[in-house]
Order: sequence, then C-alpha cells, then structure tokens
Amino acid sequence: MSYRIIFHIDMNAFFASCEIAENPKLANKPIVVAHNDVFRKSIILTASYEARKFGIKTTMLTGEAIKLCPELIIVEPNFDLYHKYSQTFFNYLYTITNKVEPTSIDEGYLDVTETCEKINAIELAKLIQKTLLEKYKLPVSIGIAPNKFLAKMASDLKKPLGITILRKREIDKILWPLPIGEMHGVGKKTRPRLENIGINTIGDLAQFKNIPLLEKTVGKAMATYLIERANGIDPSEVNYNSIDDLSSLSNSHTFRYNVININDIKNTLKVLTNTLSDRLIKRNLIAHTVGIQIKYANFKLINRSTSLENGINDNHELWHVIEDLFDDYYNGNEVRLVGVFATRLTDSSTQIKQYTIFDDMEQLSKVSKVERILNQIKKQFGDDSIKIGYYQYKGENE
Repeated sequence: MSYRIIFHIDMNAFFASCEIAENPKLANKPIVVAHNDVFRKSIILTASYEARKFGIKTTMLTGEAIKLCPELIIVEPNFDLYHKYSQTFFNYLYTITNKVEPTSIDEGYLDVTETCEKINAIELAKLIQKTLLEKYKLPVSIGIAPNKFLAKMASDLKKPLGITILRKREIDKILWPLPIGEMHGVGKKTRPRLENIGINTIGDLAQFKNIPLLEKTVGKAMATYLIERANGIDPSEVNYNSIDDLSSLSNSHTFRYNVININDIKNTLKVLTNTLSDRLIKRNLIAHTVGIQIKYANFKLINRSTSLENGINDNHELWHVIEDLFDDYYNGNEVRLVGVFATRLTDSSTQIKQYTIFDDMEQLSKVSKVERILNQIKKQFGDDSIKIGYYQYKGENE
C-alpha cells in the first residue's frame, strides 16, 4: 500500500469503566471515581457518561458534583486495578499488530496498514471494539485515518463506543468548523493566543494568511506544526519502539514525594532539558520531535510531543518547546515523575541554522559566548565539571 491506515484507540471514561467491569451493578448509573472525603473537597478523576449528562466533569469537586446529581455514586480509586486493565488493553492491541504506540494509560496509536491487507479497516475496528467490550468490559472509541493527527481527532468525534473515519478530503466539512480549542495540539495556553489574533476555529487556522503574525504569536516551529495539522498533514510515524532506543534520547526524574508546585516541576524539567541538550550536542544530533512525560500521583501517565520542521538541540530552543507542552497539558494535579524526550534524530551537520527577524540576535550572541566557555571548561576538565542548572542565563526568571 502507498498510504497508511492509522487507528487511534481511546478507552472511554477509563477509571469508571474499570470499576464497572469489576462491579456490573454500577453499569448505567451516574458514578465518579474520587476520594469520598467527608468534606466533599476531593477532585473527580473520572465521571461515567451517565454522570456527565448532569454536567459533571473531571477535576470538579465532589461537593459540586453532588449538588448537580444527588444520586451520584462515589467510588474510591483503585490504581492497581487500573494498571491491570491498562495492561490487558495493550496486551490485546499487540495481538493485532506490533506497531503500537501507547500515549497514555488508556489510549494509543496503531499502524494497521499491513494488517488491513487481510481485513477491511472498518471490520478490524469493529472486531477490536467488540472484543474489548465483550471480553474485557472495556468500551473504546476508534478513529481511523491516514495519519496520527486525523486519527486522534476522529476518535474524539464520537464517544462512547464510536468508530469514525476521517479522510483528508473531508476535513473542511468535519474539522474546520470545530472551535480551535478542540484541535489536538492546541492546549490551554495556546488557545487564547490564537483567539487573540482572530483564529477561533480550525478552519480559521488552516486558512490563516498572516504567517509572520502566527510565528510571532506561537513561534516558528509551532506555527508550521499547527498549519500543517489544520490542513490534515502529519508525517510523524507511529513510534512503536521505546523512547530509550537508538533513534531517540530521553531523561526522566521521579520525585521522592508528590509535587504540585509548578516552579519545582518546571525547574526539574529545565535540568532534564539541559541534560538532553548536552547529550544531543555531544552526539552531533538534532531532534525533529520533542516531547514530555508526566506521571501523576494517581499513576496516570501522559506523553505529549511536537514535531518540528527544523531539528533542534540547543537547550533554549528545546526548553521553549518543553515549557509550552507542559503549560498546555499539565492538569494541575500532583506529579510523581516528569521526563523529556527527543526522537526523529538526524546528524546536525546536515542542517544550517536559519534565523528570522523575530530572533533576538544580541541575546543569541550572549548565549553563544556562554556556551563556548562551557564547552572549553568541559573539554579541559571533563563533561561533569560544570552543568547548566535551573536558571540558564542572565535575564531568565528575573
């Protein structure tokens, strides 16, 4: 086949679904997974679709939810149970194809291009959905598309138990009318920036003509990424190898205790980013995809990444991407682990650095001088003799 067939499979109301699978008496009832404290101040981790009909949402306080639905059933979270069902979910997906990319505890991408040489894509999706529901009691929605972005968008269009095909020729009718905040890759930090320059729908973004303004608003790399995705273009592959394999580099840190202070989390991410930059530069590599990992105190793990037109290895450029990803996707809960990773690595000598009118040339010159001094020290006294810490250069975090 000259085209790809990508599935995005997303378990519906995952924690709640696991509880219902264990206790069928909870089926078709408004339930939430949350700590049932006497003061009703705990945060809802997941709400069943029956509960959502009352306006109950994830991260809402249980006290507020009970006001909306007095018959609400609160179930204490059981993270060992959720891990068991997550493992069951992915073990089953690996029986379909080995090209599986988990992106969270309850969702992932499959490249089924070769598999669909023997079975129709829709029939395969129906088989997967039926098996997961009937055998394991896990409802899922499946998006089918020629690339990852469209597959992800498709799986979000119909929940629960949806199967949606999204073709490039259909994006002007299906995707473009959607609010810009519903676009995968546009988080809570990026959305208001786009709305401030008149981009309110995905269609507005796809047809946006003032590219210099967009680049000034979100950065050149992100501007290219967003324009491509809004037009249904996504060249990224399903990464079914570990992010620690030879084609990628990663760093992570597990906190000794759960952390919720954003400065502490960001400072840790900065150190990880600086180390990642050192490793890339030492190997003469640049990364065309940069991402973050966040594991929350409830053990929910997410991976989010951005693909870049031009590869990078500079710690300032890497941090700009990492910080934006964190600001977009961090949900405000306690964090147990954070990580950064770089994939789609190529030889840095193959790319010429291109500067734009938006770059601060004076600051770039200062940074270059500092980096030359650091490299000289490392060369003379060893790689571990000096490292960049939280506050990288003067002018940052003042």
